[in-house]
Amino acid sequence: MQSKYCYISTMSLLLFCLLLISKTTEAEIYIYKDASGNAVITDSPPGNVENVEVMKTQSNRPSSSSGLRDIEKNLTEKYRPKSDIEKATLSTVTIKTSIGLGSGFFINGDGYILTNKHVLRVDEAQIKKADEVFTQVDNKIEDAEAIIAEQEKKIRQMKNDLDDFKASVDRMTNPDAQTIAMQNYRNQTVQYDLYEAQLKRQKNEFEENKAKYQQGKKGFVNTARTAEYDRRFVILLKDKTELEANLISISKEQDLALLKIDRCRSPYLQSVLTNQISQGMKVYAIGSPLGFGDSVSSGVLSGFDANYIRTDARIYPGNSGGPLTTVDGKVIGINTMILRPDKFGGLGAAIPVTKALQEFKKYLDINP
Repeated sequence: MQSKYCYISTMSLLLFCLLLISKTTEAEIYIYKDASGNAVITDSPPGNVENVEVMKTQSNRPSSSSGLRDIEKNLTEKYRPKSDIEKATLSTVTIKTSIGLGSGFFINGDGYILTNKHVLRVDEAQIKKADEVFTQVDNKIEDAEAIIAEQEKKIRQMKNDLDDFKASVDRMTNPDAQTIAMQNYRNQTVQYDLYEAQLKRQKNEFEENKAKYQQGKKGFVNTARTAEYDRRFVILLKDKTELEANLISISKEQDLALLKIDRCRSPYLQSVLTNQISQGMKVYAIGSPLGFGDSVSSGVLSGFDANYIRTDARIYPGNSGGPLTTVDGKVIGINTMILRPDKFGGLGAAIPVTKALQEFKKYLDINP
């Protein structure tokens, strides 16, 4: 309200009250009549005035009085986190893309989200490996088709031989010899029928598997091609609210990407310099592993170098892009991959968050 008092007609008063109900700020509104009988509305308590009606505007989230969606306030009021790690989960999101699910996290209060590039795009190494597998399978399909064609040729020749043999049996004049030959013909016919049925069954099974493979190959190629041009993604907050985020930037050199939800006030994780972390310190991996959103696993910082922070905290597919945090909920890395030196397990690897801040510094004015 620009002025403290305003005088309006009865109809205007009704319209004004309807507008008040639809506003987003929560405050008391006072309505009364002055000495002249005019309706007065004020947001400050009047003095000694009788018959004052008090109204409260109603909150109509997600928008705030500034027009921004206050994600931080909504989630904090809903979950009232009891620890720094639980508070950190408010800033962690699930990202739905055309290639599956991944994780991410708010890195500042303006809705910017850090994640992995491979959460949004099919990884180039994956594409290369897939191409190699496709080539191998395509070659095996050609070999199998050649074998089937050769077997069909043999079956046709067997049928021609049987027909010729039957014709020769029919021309026989010796009844005894003809009877023996006919029995031999029947035995060979039974054998032929078995071979033909077996080949038909094998060919049908081969064609079904080939069709499934080709459909999967086509789906992978189409998905990879589609994902390459995706610019908008669905973000799931801790409370499963779905919001749309726009792609801001993808790193050319590193497995990093930056998204943004417009017009929002977001919770976010403070970051920690790499030189402030130490081997053996307790860490937490937060994200959406195996499709389970809002999950936390703990471990220790196993080691680190210029490229990755290593941890024995459980990291599964779907954790990619989520934060690796300290016990006080500050982010030190972006969970990226699982290092598997053997078949019995491996270490999780996270890109230091300082690399992401450096990569996207023109968008993020953040100093750890």
